[in-house]
Amino acid sequence: MTAEEKGRAKLDFGDIDEPATPAVPPIDPSAVRAATQAAGFRDTPRPARSQAAPALVVPPSPTERPLLRRTRRKTGRTEPFQTRIRADTLQAIYDYVDEQDITLAEFLERAILALQGQRKK
Repeated sequence: MTAEEKGRAKLDFGDIDEPATPAVPPIDPSAVRAATQAAGFRDTPRPARSQAAPALVVPPSPTERPLLRRTRRKTGRTEPFQTRIRADTLQAIYDYVDEQDITLAEFLERAILALQGQRKK
């Protein structure tokens, strides 16, 4: 073999025409909202956007650590809690929190308060 033959193989697909990409139709926001509500997602209100001009963003210096903004309200719940439960128990918990519109953490807090109330009787 010569040095030319040992080079990389060259791929040649001939005169294959690339298929034209079809035009994507515009997406109707109301259809998206209806589909997500049908799938069980809740509609969350969005804050109004201000019409003011955006402020200039100055990147932090390499020695400064950028501050991370919290996107949600602080709840004081900082401890992780992970366990394994049966599927029917998990479904019952999800059904309750969806019905009450509360978080899983609030469910646990309510359950503990209920158990403590029963213990005192």
